[in-house]
Amino acid sequence: MSKQPLAETPCTRRSPVILVPRSKIPDSTHAELVARSAGRCEFCNVFLYRHPLTGERGNFAEDAHIVAFSERGPRGEEDRPADINNIDNLMLLCRPDHKLIDDNEERYTRPFLELRKREHEARIQRVTEYGPSTQTTVLQLKVKIGSQVVEVDRTETFEALFPRYAVADPHIIDLTGLGDEEPGAFYKLAADLIRRRAALLYEAGSDLERTRHLSVLALAPIPLLVNLGNSLSNKVATDFYQCHRTRPENRWNWYEGAPPARFALRRLRTGTDPAAVGLVLSLSGAIDIGSLPAHVDERFSVYEISPVDAVPSTGLLRQKEDLEAFRAVYRNALAELRRGHPGLKVLHVFPALPAPAAVTCGFDLLPKVDPELRIYDNVKTEGGFVERLSVNAHEQQ
Repeated sequence: MSKQPLAETPCTRRSPVILVPRSKIPDSTHAELVARSAGRCEFCNVFLYRHPLTGERGNFAEDAHIVAFSERGPRGEEDRPADINNIDNLMLLCRPDHKLIDDNEERYTRPFLELRKREHEARIQRVTEYGPSTQTTVLQLKVKIGSQVVEVDRTETFEALFPRYAVADPHIIDLTGLGDEEPGAFYKLAADLIRRRAALLYEAGSDLERTRHLSVLALAPIPLLVNLGNSLSNKVATDFYQCHRTRPENRWNWYEGAPPARFALRRLRTGTDPAAVGLVLSLSGAIDIGSLPAHVDERFSVYEISPVDAVPSTGLLRQKEDLEAFRAVYRNALAELRRGHPGLKVLHVFPALPAPAAVTCGFDLLPKVDPELRIYDNVKTEGGFVERLSVNAHEQQ
């Protein structure tokens, strides 16, 4: 009796996926793939040489083909590379992601996987290029604005600092314990706390002594930001960052590539008292001279720094070069006011400023040279501009 061939069943049908022995992929290629990916899954970023639950050491990595080894495999019939085991066609994956990707080839297409691989390996290369010269110390300000506590996400900080990296956890000046922003003692208490905490950065043995570079990411009421800037030392290289609130990701990253914004100083009014001077800073919004407090009367000469060929807006400062352009005009304005008003001891400042520009207004004051700044805040519930703080570089040095 002749034997009849068995009918093909799901159990006897040959799988189209061919498991490729490790020996088929050269050891040197595998080693380079591990190095490029830092031993992490190029899909979910999990570290593949330690068990995610038990923490036990082991090799949980799989070399996965983007275009399958077999033409019958996932993405196997696409434009096949001449060398199917070329590193550009390989991803280091964890087992669950390897199965997920190959079971859903319509969703995880070749272009999608190639992009994921490029992005992961480019990130690893950026991080491993860090060296001692790119170290920085991070300073953040934690404060309530309205009903919300303003904090900076660690991932956003990491992205914003590149190509620098933080050598330690951020130094956070936490003002939330002082309660809500209120008239009266709040500003004095907050200003004193900022000065005390900022001074600790420059003590012997601090990580700032080692890095010699400070990165400042701060959001707070403008008078406190000016006070923060004046509490920092210009003897250490310092970078300032802007939070771009309309940007969905990487909010603290500076934009690049556009022509820098331009700013100019102009006189709005000539007063009768050479020692009475007001400075309007119209960057985030336009300030009408008629909205200044009643005591800033005809005795006061009033000047304004505002953008050239642009409308003041909250999105005006987009690039680091924009901030530097403002700082240059601001420093020149202080010098011009000193020359034009020899008896000037107090400068009344009415700001509508992005956060980093406010910080630099205090940071760029020349000790024992520039006048005391009296900083006002525009508070609708209190009827307009209200004096909040005095920043006197003479007394603080």
